[in-house]
Amino acid sequence: MVVNIAAGIFLALCLVGFWWATRPSATGIRHTLFVFVWLCAALTATLVTFSAFPATTSDGTLFGVTLGGAGAFVILVWTAALRAGNRAAERDQREAAAARKAGKTEKAAAKPVPLERQETHWYRVRNSAGQGRRLIGIVTGDIRRVHDIDAWVNSENTDMMMARIHDFSTSGIIRYEGAARDSTGRVLADLVADDLALAVRDRRPVTPGIAIVTSAGELTRSHGVKFVIHMAAVEGEPGEGYRPIRDLDGAVVRGLTAAANPVRHDGTRLEPAASVLFPLIGAGSAGGDLEAIARTLLLAAVDYLARSAGPAPERVLFLAYTDRELAVCRTTLDSCPGLNPQGRG
Repeated sequence: MVVNIAAGIFLALCLVGFWWATRPSATGIRHTLFVFVWLCAALTATLVTFSAFPATTSDGTLFGVTLGGAGAFVILVWTAALRAGNRAAERDQREAAAARKAGKTEKAAAKPVPLERQETHWYRVRNSAGQGRRLIGIVTGDIRRVHDIDAWVNSENTDMMMARIHDFSTSGIIRYEGAARDSTGRVLADLVADDLALAVRDRRPVTPGIAIVTSAGELTRSHGVKFVIHMAAVEGEPGEGYRPIRDLDGAVVRGLTAAANPVRHDGTRLEPAASVLFPLIGAGSAGGDLEAIARTLLLAAVDYLARSAGPAPERVLFLAYTDRELAVCRTTLDSCPGLNPQGRG
């Protein structure tokens, strides 16, 4: 009876070990587990054999000691398992190294690729409540190659402090391209950042999602931008960095409202923007989930253009800097029932 119970335990361990060893997560220990599985199977067979046929004999010598019966068979099986275990450990090391190399290769292959060519993918908004033809689209590549868009949206933090000019971010690019510079590229006047500081003064931090209109500085001359809309789209936390605000769809509405009715901090009303360019706010250095953010931003813009009966920009563009951003944005707009694709521009 005791022998049968032991055989059952070893059989259960054999099955559990086999299940564990065949899982994808067993990479690096797979072959060692199979040695354990084989040992449990052999011990199960040994116990069953010698229980059913007690007269069966097996002799062996270990370290000069002669053993007989089931004990000899178990020792022989165990010795073979130890030798196989050493070989299995070596195979596991090789397999783990290959898996790590394959993982690095796959990760490198999946890295988003910046888009060199500028293309614009347009979609017409159906059932628009306003007058005229309203379009939403995706423009690819570097923002510095985008021209003749009336208003650029700058994704900013709630302190409304623009990025340094050498930072690779929309804020840093707008700050530098909007600044007055000499022939060597040295900044002479920080036009956009100074205008933003004047608008905010000592009222920092601002309300998340608020939109503030400033001049575009030198961007007006170089890129045809009439004004910049600074959107408080990310919040900072000491030791944690920045994260997207929760009400991103509300921020999009406020940004588009500011584009349709632009008013500077001194009360000066500007000419409404017929076209607006948004970055994928919150998906860059703030580390937000690209798919969730793109869907939130794009659908909020589509809803605004479809429902707004008052003034609204006729063309709203979102910037896709990488191939992954383009794919995510196109998937979102292609699946939106309120749009008609218009092709590339």
